[in-house]
Amino acid sequence: MVEVKVRNLLTAAGAYYLSWWIEPFFAFGWGKLTNRIHYLGDFEGAVVMPLVTHFPEAVFAAGVGAAVVWLVESNAPIRWALIPAALYAFFDYRGYHWAITPTLADRTSQVVGALFLFLACLIGATVMFGHRAAWLRRDGTR
Repeated sequence: MVEVKVRNLLTAAGAYYLSWWIEPFFAFGWGKLTNRIHYLGDFEGAVVMPLVTHFPEAVFAAGVGAAVVWLVESNAPIRWALIPAALYAFFDYRGYHWAITPTLADRTSQVVGALFLFLACLIGATVMFGHRAAWLRRDGTR
């Protein structure tokens, strides 16, 4: 039983870690596509911009959530997807280094980006959970 939990933990953390090695190759093209977009106003700068700039990471976060649900051995695999989702929320890859004191819009942008990755991971896990349940019912193993 302990071996299964350790394997599930390593699967969840490893999927998260692997995503940060693969994602930059895809984010490069996305950055070229969205390079000269100007975000005017507080709403666009604090909400729309992090959604656009974090989109490649969110796609990979959804894939990580789906992979974790598919690979772990558990009756509640979405619980294991909370591990990479929390890692995405707390350890945003880019990090933020402020030369001046950040404003409320800056902090809002930080939170929106982190929550976007968190929710993308959980949405990917939920979608895969539905497919996994249907596959298990069709296969007759449940």
